[in-house]
Amino acid sequence: MRGFAVLFLGDSTIITAGSKRTPRRNMKRQSIRIFVSVIVALMATAVVSFGDTSETREAVFVEPSSPEARLITRYGETAINRLASAMVKELTIALKKQPPEEVVSISHLKYLTMKGDTIKGLRRIKEVKLTSFKVRSPANAPDAEDKLALKEFEYMMNYGDSVPSLLVQRIDSSDSQREWRVYRPLGVQQQCLVCHGDPAKQSPALRAKLDELYPSDKAIGYSIHQWRGMIRVTVKESE
Repeated sequence: MRGFAVLFLGDSTIITAGSKRTPRRNMKRQSIRIFVSVIVALMATAVVSFGDTSETREAVFVEPSSPEARLITRYGETAINRLASAMVKELTIALKKQPPEEVVSISHLKYLTMKGDTIKGLRRIKEVKLTSFKVRSPANAPDAEDKLALKEFEYMMNYGDSVPSLLVQRIDSSDSQREWRVYRPLGVQQQCLVCHGDPAKQSPALRAKLDELYPSDKAIGYSIHQWRGMIRVTVKESE
């Protein structure tokens, strides 16, 4: 995987590719892109079984600026900007006042209901999730549709000319209402490394606290500006 720069523009986090490819490599990359795109398309339908019934869910990525997704994108991006800003601010302030082993007990966005009919203060947002291929808590593990978005970001980082700042996903289900999700990739900032960096550089007190709270922790060993995962908001199609 190439190196990536994490750009913070206002409240937005954008990850961009850090190196250029030669034209010959570009041609090869285009061939790989087509091949992988076909695989992703084939994987875009997930069948989830519930007891004696089955629900077929088909997930597709939609151009954020398209007429059907424009309003969804606006609500989703606004919510993500606010959430990401709150996370960084909360962590930065806490680290100035307390040692890391105390800070790790802070639950980001702890005053925010993460799932419901709608989330207070975030118009048309009904669910918020932080997820990754390497999660700290099993509760944040990606579902089938999340994995498609993670793989799309990962593919673009490896073979794309640039990484999109947002992905918009439409999920059509045989048994329930259409679902819209907006995803943004998250990069590692300096303050994130306190708890997500090299375990060998963490104090015994911090390491003990992380082991206590997250015995199956996989969200460690990151370096600055590395892709960490993504934040996802689920947006109601209408009021």
